[in-house]
Amino acid sequence: MTVLLETTPLVEPERQRLARLALEAVEALGGSPFAAVAPLEEALRRLREDDARGEGAPRVRLELDGGEIALRAGEVRVPLATVPAAPEAGEVERLRRRLRQESEQCDAELLRRRNEAIQADLEAARARAEAELAALHADLERKKAELKESIRRAETDALTGLYNRAAYDLRLERAVRRAARQGEPLTLMLLDLDRFKEINDTHGHQYGDEYLRRMADAMRAAVRADVDHVCRMGGDEFAIILFAPPAVGERVARDVLRAMDGRVSIGIAPLLPGDTPERLVARADAALYEAKRRGRGRAVTAPDGGREVPEAAAPAEAEMGEESGADG
Repeated sequence: MTVLLETTPLVEPERQRLARLALEAVEALGGSPFAAVAPLEEALRRLREDDARGEGAPRVRLELDGGEIALRAGEVRVPLATVPAAPEAGEVERLRRRLRQESEQCDAELLRRRNEAIQADLEAARARAEAELAALHADLERKKAELKESIRRAETDALTGLYNRAAYDLRLERAVRRAARQGEPLTLMLLDLDRFKEINDTHGHQYGDEYLRRMADAMRAAVRADVDHVCRMGGDEFAIILFAPPAVGERVARDVLRAMDGRVSIGIAPLLPGDTPERLVARADAALYEAKRRGRGRAVTAPDGGREVPEAAAPAEAEMGEESGADG
């Protein structure tokens, strides 16, 4: 351990001079003056507090210990900076002499100028620190936004803007766990566009794409944007993860059927005690199959505790016109 400087700062100008010499030593030995500003200010604050309490000024030493520069006042040691490479003995000795000579100069005008320079250095360092922190914060926010956008693109169906199949699988698993844990209602809806291949073949793929987007808009309009999950499974297959009982699912089904002129088959299944995602999907899929078996263009709810919930249908073709009056 080498003592670079030893002094007793009795008044504020002497404390400011000590700070300036400490920063000079840090810079001369290849350390970061910027990094030393905060701990140096903390050391000066303690010296001022000791003076205010009338405890007198302690003997202060600026030390080089291995690769670390520190300021020691009494029993308190404050690390200021680290030295990237061990300095040569001659370099350290020259620095010690220079620091001692500067600390022994007592010219009042020179001391005033030094104090002003120290204050300017500290203010500049503080300004640089604030600017660097602001830049770091802005960079962090930018990276967070990029990550969020990357996740959104990975989870989003490019054509409709709905969640894709991968996002559906993840959110269904989370929804089942959450509903089971908190005792909340959960309903899964599986939706297929009726005879979509015929529509695509008759009117062309561009019309088919618009038809899929229309379906996506109808589903989004029927649910709560910040609560429920609307997904496109692929092709003409869609799903809604609804955090609500099946009666709400039937209302959603009616809204979608009306918006799509009744050309949708829908299977609805509530989460039952002990359900896994696979069992819930199987019941919703069975209800969807039943809706198609009954003539399409309708919604069927899976049996809940042995009770068959009435189907919901909407006007589409003449063959289902009479059934469209059913409310579910």
